[in-house]
Amino acid sequence: MKKILVSSLLVGAIIGGITSLNLTSAHAAAYKVSKITAMGPTSYYAKSAKSGYLWNKAHTKRQHNLKNYPKTTWYATGKYAMKSAKNSGTYLQVTNGSGKAKGYVWTGYMKKGVNPANPQGTITDPYGASMSTYNVDDKLNKQLISLFPGTIPDKTLQSAANFSFIYFGGQGDSYTDVIAEMVGGYENEPSVTRFGSSVSLKKSDNFIALEKSQLKDRLSKQNKKFADFKGYHIGAYAFPKHNKNYGTSIILLMPSN
Repeated sequence: MKKILVSSLLVGAIIGGITSLNLTSAHAAAYKVSKITAMGPTSYYAKSAKSGYLWNKAHTKRQHNLKNYPKTTWYATGKYAMKSAKNSGTYLQVTNGSGKAKGYVWTGYMKKGVNPANPQGTITDPYGASMSTYNVDDKLNKQLISLFPGTIPDKTLQSAANFSFIYFGGQGDSYTDVIAEMVGGYENEPSVTRFGSSVSLKKSDNFIALEKSQLKDRLSKQNKKFADFKGYHIGAYAFPKHNKNYGTSIILLMPSN
């Protein structure tokens, strides 16, 4: 019985020492940010299938392993210069397309661009800012377009409307510049009528009924109706249900030449 007790105490002491060592190492590995460089959402992917970790900001906890995301395009929104007592490095603040996996990853693990293993999962604006197709709900967009009888769905305007996801809240480059670049320069951009709605919706709400009500109100203030845009080219974007901005939308309309 005495031998068992001694053995138990010995094992406990060893485990306790390991735990203490791990805590000490974790504390020593803590990083502090020395410089932050903001950036418009930019696509990156892992250079190799080997292990490479996304960390929390203090660099004390591993969040995700890049080898588990071989087809993922990551979206970086910031570059961080970090330092610890012994090391320093530059890290990207990244998230995947769904926003469910995120963290800080060493730039040396990453390559700029869309992951060639899954190129259809990302769309990129004329200036290089990127977003995941996870954030485009074609069904909702078509419902918005259906409110404007006689309009002509336009692929270019639709792409420009989709990119409002990136620029909502002032991220990235000027959204006006993006539209101008896509419709053929500033001589054409002024002809694009841009307006939208911003109503807080729940997933259970009647999307199109509430959007129609608010858009109708916006139009009436300009002495216009949905039917007034017959013959116009149109693109429309609604934030999808999984996004916190669900209920916000944008409509782009341009007269036919």
